[in-house]
Amino acid sequence: MKGISLNARMHRIWGAYERQLSRRPVLTQMATSCLLWGCGDVLAQRAVEQRRLSELDGRRVVCTAAFGAAFMGPVGHFWYQQLDVICAKLLATGSPGFLAAKLIADTAIMGPLYVVAFYAWGCALIDGSGWEGFKKKIMQDFIPTYTAELAVWPLFQAFNFTRIPVEHQLLAVNGATLVDACFLSWARSQDDWVATVLAALQAWQEGTDGSRKAAAAGQAKLVAWRATAGNS
Repeated sequence: MKGISLNARMHRIWGAYERQLSRRPVLTQMATSCLLWGCGDVLAQRAVEQRRLSELDGRRVVCTAAFGAAFMGPVGHFWYQQLDVICAKLLATGSPGFLAAKLIADTAIMGPLYVVAFYAWGCALIDGSGWEGFKKKIMQDFIPTYTAELAVWPLFQAFNFTRIPVEHQLLAVNGATLVDACFLSWARSQDDWVATVLAALQAWQEGTDGSRKAAAAGQAKLVAWRATAGNS
């Protein structure tokens, strides 16, 4: 009964979402983007930065959620709608060329725009570093961040464009963005996120090497003890 009740409740929630999406598409996309981006930043602070609830940067959460509402909601809504319309005029819907065109456009246009916009938003509203901070962030972090995004988004978007209706594609992106926003929020908050990752990997490697050496030393002592015991 509980399973049936839960399914019925989820069905009602989804139905309410569908109705709002039909009546107020942009506002609905803004609201869902706001919620998921805010959750992504909380996830970044809790899971990656290991902050307690009392240590969360509330202003950062609000500003990140506002980015989802102000940028990803309206821009993403019109982007996925118009991308489908334009590609459908040029190529047969559902054809390999249609999918390839959407993937290339999304990767070459929306991908870098999304990263640049988030860094600009953060420098202006979150840490207040302004134009100089933005230039430094772009020069230092844009290429590695965009490269990291390329490792995930084209594959996800291939699924999104072929399996998800156009009106729900931004919701699917925002669902995946819960993890991506976690990464971007953390990367933006670091002075040099690549150096931070490399330092962590080096520390892990040194710890692994130390454990191996300790294990080898212990094994050698055990062999020596057995040899001594055998001789006696």
